[in-house]
Amino acid sequence: MNQILFKSVASFLACFLLTQCSGVSGLSRSRAGELGRLGYEPVPLQKVIGDSRYSGVFKVNGSPMRFLIDSGANSTDVDQNLAASVGLRPNGSVKVITRGALGREVASGRGVGTLQIGSMIARQFPYTIAPSHDRKTSTSSYAGQVGLDALSATGALIDIPSARMWIPGPRFQGGQTPLPVTLGPREGLGDKIIQLGTASRLPHLILHGSLQGRPVTWVVDTGAEISVMAEESFDRFDLPSHPTNSRMIDASGDRVALRHARLRDLRFGDVNVSVFDLSVAPLGTVRRHFRDSNGRPVDGILGMDFLTIGRALLDSGSGLIYLGSPKR
Repeated sequence: MNQILFKSVASFLACFLLTQCSGVSGLSRSRAGELGRLGYEPVPLQKVIGDSRYSGVFKVNGSPMRFLIDSGANSTDVDQNLAASVGLRPNGSVKVITRGALGREVASGRGVGTLQIGSMIARQFPYTIAPSHDRKTSTSSYAGQVGLDALSATGALIDIPSARMWIPGPRFQGGQTPLPVTLGPREGLGDKIIQLGTASRLPHLILHGSLQGRPVTWVVDTGAEISVMAEESFDRFDLPSHPTNSRMIDASGDRVALRHARLRDLRFGDVNVSVFDLSVAPLGTVRRHFRDSNGRPVDGILGMDFLTIGRALLDSGSGLIYLGSPKR
């Protein structure tokens, strides 16, 4: 049986950009208080040197490993050598094809084991067992990446400003709800609550918006250091851009040069991003496979720069993103 999975939509080498998001205020401590009241428990996240993305130490078959937190991936991958060291064996009857943002296909295996994030344990959890690369990729500094499947299986929330994941603890809904669990929209977790879509038949999270009054859609990707717009979409807006020395590197290790551009009047519902600096790159593979509910190819990727400035809380299980401080 063949399965096609998409790894992190994009991940980038260091590129320092300035973003401004009007209408989103500083985070108060009430988000943590509200999540604690609801029965969630915090799991600390970290950033490794030279990387603006978050990672966490979780247990695979009881052994701790550091994983990239990657909402742009639908699968949870483990390096094949590390997988073997904890008794995670590939099922020879299942072949998995993963693909980086620039299109290279990689044949991987499939194995089943336990995944523990904080006190939450997902049993009989399906891992993608990825071959070791001999060159730098977007995940080569980690044991692998934790994707949307793991976030859904454990009910985890990603709280960008506090550098935490929040997982349902024993007090969540009286401890009676079996996995997976979903929170649904709640007051007190952000100034704005925006419903996300999915990428057609794929689970990747899509944020709908507009640019200069025209619809644009974006993949929400904690596995991307910075945001990028597909040049195929960008060129429709007749906006200026200029070359940079930065390169995009994807999950397969492929690279491409980036251009810099500045967007104005970017909107997501009633959230207005008055000025947003991002990169522009060819994303033909992403556009071929990721489409919104109307069948339109996505226009780009919103990475950690946007999520940090927006002080986002991502609830992938409920398909929601909270932006800004909770209202008092």
